[in-house]
Parts: sequence; C-alpha cells; structure tokens
Amino acid sequence: MPFVRPLALAATAALLAGCGSTSSERPAAPAASAASGAASASAPSSRAPGSSASSGSTGSSEDSGSPEASRSSVFAGARIGIDPGHNGRNYTDPGVLTRQIWNGRGYEDCNTTGTATNAGYPEADYTWGVATALRAMLRRAGARVVMTRASNEGVGPCVDRRAAIINRAHADVAIDIHADGAGPDDRGFAVLQPVASGTNDAVVRPSRRYARILRDAFERTGMPVSDYLGSDGLTTRDDLAGLNLTTVPQVLIECGNMRNAEDAALLTSAAFQRRAARQIMAAMATFLRTRH
Repeated sequence: MPFVRPLALAATAALLAGCGSTSSERPAAPAASAASGAASASAPSSRAPGSSASSGSTGSSEDSGSPEASRSSVFAGARIGIDPGHNGRNYTDPGVLTRQIWNGRGYEDCNTTGTATNAGYPEADYTWGVATALRAMLRRAGARVVMTRASNEGVGPCVDRRAAIINRAHADVAIDIHADGAGPDDRGFAVLQPVASGTNDAVVRPSRRYARILRDAFERTGMPVSDYLGSDGLTTRDDLAGLNLTTVPQVLIECGNMRNAEDAALLTSAAFQRRAARQIMAAMATFLRTRH
C-alpha cells in the first residue's frame, strides 16, 4: 500500500514492511510486519470467502486502440488510465523517493519502493505484470490507454505526477494497481475509494460506484475479499495523491497481501495476473456501460 513506513537504520535489520516501503535496497521481507491501513480505513470485514517532475526514463505511455476492434465495443475510443504502483528501480534513488509532494491534503513522499513477498518478489513487478496484460486487452478492445510509467526499469514518477498524467488524458476511468504488505495471517484484496478533497469532488460518487463494481468483479479471480482492510472489500483513504488529485473516476486496488503465503502464491502467478487484468477490465466495462 502506498503509505510510508519509517526507514530502517541498521543495515543488517533493513527489512521493511508494506506497499509503501522506502529504502536503498530492494524490498525485503520482515520477520513480522505491521498491518496495513491509515487515515480513514474502516473496521475489519465480516465478509467471508496511493507537483513534482518525474525522475529517470519514466512518464506516460499512450497507445491507440486496434483499428480491428469492434465498433460495438464499450471500449472503442474510450480513454483508460492505468497506474502500475511504484517502479522497478525505485530502490536505487531514495533521494527522489523522499522528496515531498502535495497530495491534495498534505505532504507525502514522492514515491516508495513498494513491498515484496517473503521470497523477494517485488510489488513493482506484480503491478507491471497486471498493468501490461490489462493494456494489451484494452487495446485489442479498441481503447486508448495511458500508462503513468513506460517501463519497470525506472524511478518514479512521483505520485502527483502520475495523477496529472491521467487527468491530462481525460480518462473515462482509471485504476491504480497495488498489492499490500500486511501481517502474515492477513488475507485478501480491497478497493480503496476517494474522499472529497476539493479537487476530486465531482468524481467521488462515480468512483465509489466503480469501486463496488470492481470489488464484485475481482472476487472472480480467486483472491478472497480482505479480512483485515476495510469492510466487505471496500475502504476509503484521504491521504493518497492518486485519489485526492484525480479529476476522473478512479480507485486503487490492493490485489492481495504479499506477506501472506497463500496470497503470494496467487500474486506471483502469471495466470492470476491475467485473471486480475481481465476482471479489472470487466469492471471498467460495466462502469462505462452504466455511467449515464
């Protein structure tokens, strides 16, 4: 998740937890990690089974939809924003990551390294895998896709810059893709919804409708609804730039807990990543068909 935990000071103990870790080392697994959540997270679920210039070679990557796409597709000509959380080399430049940016309510770090599974598989690799699968599917359906980063080999961009990329594209709908780094016994996915910040006021209501659609669709991936974050797979956050600064319908999905062995087995699977992309796309399609 994209909130920041303190930097570890001892080199031998630099094991950080959570989607928002920052370090000069690649994300690593702690012996025990704090549970996720901040600001306005809701009570645990009773349901069963996150202005600065970008750094490095990062930035938007926009692709036109295939001319062979069906004209009847809900995605034909649609503009879709995808923000794959973090970046594959964020760990190489802590000076950039800790730069303070305005997130619409207060200041936060430019970006973070993200979390990792206990075996060392980085969150940035997961988010890039899902994002590129989703981009390919959307392009085949006729969509125009804007990505907030062009590769998994850079640093940044800062989270306010990512919001600006999607806003400038006037996306019809957008998704922030993440995975969490909570306690080892915590399981499942949750969809994070915006709170009115002034900037995003016009899109809070459609974003929350989109969040419910995405929650229902993502259950079909085989990942359970979170048993520790929010309620019924939904929660609100008022401290994240991507949600506070958006001017388009947008939510953030924590696709599972990378520190949980069962969730990690899914998150590291290419088959699951394709299922995740398909269900995000399905939720976008339902949202677009029913927005008027």
